[in-house]
Amino acid sequence: MAETIIDFIKNIIIIFLATQSASVFLFLTIEWAIVDYYRNGTFANPTNILDKILNIVMVAFMGSGYYLYNKFSKYNWFTRKLFMLISFVLHGILCIIIFYIITIPLEWIFL
Repeated sequence: MAETIIDFIKNIIIIFLATQSASVFLFLTIEWAIVDYYRNGTFANPTNILDKILNIVMVAFMGSGYYLYNKFSKYNWFTRKLFMLISFVLHGILCIIIFYIITIPLEWIFL
C-alpha cells in the first residue's frame, strides 16, 4: 500500500516537472504561437474565481517557460534562443535534482 502511494506521488511530481520542462522547450521552438496562446489563456487582472483558477492552471502548466521568455525577451532573436536553450538544459538538470531531493526522503520515511 505504501509503495503504491509513493509511486503515485512520484508520478505526480514527474508530470509536473515534465510539463514545466516541456513549456520551456515549446517557448524555445515556437515562441510566437505559445506566447499568444499563453496571453490569450490568462487574465491580467482576474475578477472572479473562475478566471483565477484558469490563471493558476496556465501557470502550473506553462509558468516557467513564460517566465524565462519574459526574462529573455529584451534580447535579439539569436541570443534569446541561445539563452532559452541553455535554460532548457539547466531546467532539465534542476528538475532531476528536485525530483531526487523530494523522493529520496519520501522513500526513507515510508519504506
